[in-house]
Amino acid sequence: MNPNFASITQRISDSQSFYSALQLSAQKQFSQGLRAQFSYTFSRSIDDASGVNSQDFTDGTPYVMDFYDRKNDRGLSAFWAQHVFTGNWTYELPFALSMNGAAALLLKGWQLNSITTVQTGHPFEVRLGFNRSGNLNTVNYAMHERPDLKPGYSNNPILGGPDRYWDINAFALQPVNQRGNLGRNTLIGPGLVNFDLAAAKSFAIDETRRLQFRAEVFNLPNHPNFGAPSGFTAFTGINSASGAPTISPTWGVISTTVTTSRQIQSGLKFVF
Repeated sequence: MNPNFASITQRISDSQSFYSALQLSAQKQFSQGLRAQFSYTFSRSIDDASGVNSQDFTDGTPYVMDFYDRKNDRGLSAFWAQHVFTGNWTYELPFALSMNGAAALLLKGWQLNSITTVQTGHPFEVRLGFNRSGNLNTVNYAMHERPDLKPGYSNNPILGGPDRYWDINAFALQPVNQRGNLGRNTLIGPGLVNFDLAAAKSFAIDETRRLQFRAEVFNLPNHPNFGAPSGFTAFTGINSASGAPTISPTWGVISTTVTTSRQIQSGLKFVF
């Protein structure tokens, strides 16, 4: 590395990744009005870069800290979720099957549909907002050097809750011209729970035409699914007066959600 050169950007898609998983699934074919499908994955995914662009994910960086020491960035994949459960089912309600006339028109032939997703959170990392190691890498998007982990602290010091999700007291600024000892993507973000439900009924007009009514509820329990915390950057520089590290005011704060709040919609569809 020559300090007389200006910034030189190099992008190579040659990262290494390792994935292993236990995958289970169960399926019930349609009978007695019920059809269902469920799947569960228990996995682990490790790499030294999880994407080629920063837009590929929001809780990490695709750029390595040291191009000449790629194993220093080997850690949990940014897209990884240890546990993932999904299920969907359809159930045709059995009541009013023998009815005729107006009562059958209103009560007969209703169908319930549901999709459920439950999964653990994605990894993310604590980063510095400036170049501390002295490796001459001063490009803005590369300001992802990691600090030191204090002795006695977990590298995943999650407190929980949106106001202060992780404990900044677990990390310290490493000595100047040194890399921090904290690994990449050691913290695990919030999990996700989502349950959608829909009710549908078709009204036959003749042999080829029918009118379908649907009422759909997204995120039925109105469960807040939080995004990754803001302020991945724990330290943003050195205070020129005191020489102490400047702490980001948004460290550990969660300000976004990854799903909407409860939403209800209904509609009519003419099928011909």
